[in-house]
Amino acid sequence: MKKAVVPGLVAAIGMLAVGIVLSFLFNFLFPSIKAEYVNPALFRSWKDPLMYLFFIQPFWLGIALAWGWDKIKTLFQGSIGRKAINFTLIMLIISILPGMLMSVSSFKISVLMTLTWTISSFIQVWIASLIFIRMSK
Repeated sequence: MKKAVVPGLVAAIGMLAVGIVLSFLFNFLFPSIKAEYVNPALFRSWKDPLMYLFFIQPFWLGIALAWGWDKIKTLFQGSIGRKAINFTLIMLIISILPGMLMSVSSFKISVLMTLTWTISSFIQVWIASLIFIRMSK
């Protein structure tokens, strides 16, 4: 687990930064999504202190992904890019897609919002994968 903490924290910072940038980009490109985010029937207001727990998620995920990467990294062959995309595809299949399916089926959110979350999650895990690969050399 010690091997996962530092790479996990570095990846968390990268994932948080990428997530913030992508959120602004998607809100700009799709104004209907921005309207969904401010709908109090769907989401808490940023004035609610519980919303700050949102920023813990990348750190939890970063350490968990780093731990997972450390356990299975020997299974991946090829270039840095190929290793990163393969690890990301595995995460897409076992985590991201099932989570998004549950989100769109359980909550009154649009398919577009779910699609942007899927894309954002994929890119964030890919960035984390690149960090893990670079740090494990």
